[in-house]
Amino acid sequence: MTVFSTLRNAALCVFAMAWLSGCVTVTESRFSAKASPDKAVENYTQLGVGYLQRGRPDWARQRLTKALEIDPNNAPANDAMGLVWQSEGEDDLAEEYFRKALANDSEFTQARHHLGRLFMQQGRFDDAGNYLQRAVDDRYYDNRVSAFNDLALNTFRGGDRAGAIDVYMRALRLAPYNVNALVNVSTLLFEEQRFEESQRYFDRFDRLVQRDQTDHTAHSLWLGVKLATISQQTQRAATFASDLKARFAQSQEYRLYQESLQGAGS
Repeated sequence: MTVFSTLRNAALCVFAMAWLSGCVTVTESRFSAKASPDKAVENYTQLGVGYLQRGRPDWARQRLTKALEIDPNNAPANDAMGLVWQSEGEDDLAEEYFRKALANDSEFTQARHHLGRLFMQQGRFDDAGNYLQRAVDDRYYDNRVSAFNDLALNTFRGGDRAGAIDVYMRALRLAPYNVNALVNVSTLLFEEQRFEESQRYFDRFDRLVQRDQTDHTAHSLWLGVKLATISQQTQRAATFASDLKARFAQSQEYRLYQESLQGAGS
């Protein structure tokens, strides 16, 4: 598997609304625009985000529409509506609502982050880079590490591998055990034949696996096999290979592993 495919797949996981935090459980009986319009907008927005997180964009749109009927200029509600449209592949409407959020609150970094991510998906790497860079420049942004990961991926997709490595390392200075950054920077360093550095970041990720704080993927197991083979850790390579076969026998990574054995035996 090429590093491009690896990072693309990592991005798809990230796109699966990793930026939505927690389950939101609210009841509409709590909503009263007459009693407190601001609170009603907030509650409808939270409920909409909760439905979107649970895979119901139709229900999410209904609640967010109610929020925007009360306050059409509410930045979080417009931003959330942009996510709804993006989840349905309506990129033009997603962009429109992200821009509405920023027009009504120019300091709303979350919408800037989401717009940058949308542009990256569309292959508009320069536009994406501008918005994502501004997102990571906000040192108080709650989702700053995710913005760094997106900026790194966008930098890689734009053809700057060294720049992508640098951005991932910046992400890891903020969150030393961020899984996305650890696996991707290890992958890029491996492709650059910087094996000792790649091993260091991979080992940090593998410690998280050993603590049951995350799990290996087919890609990370195959990367582990290659790194262990290079460092002549025969038993470790065999363990990773065994796990790869047991859990991901139909994966491209396992096919690559089998091909590597055939090449070694020829």
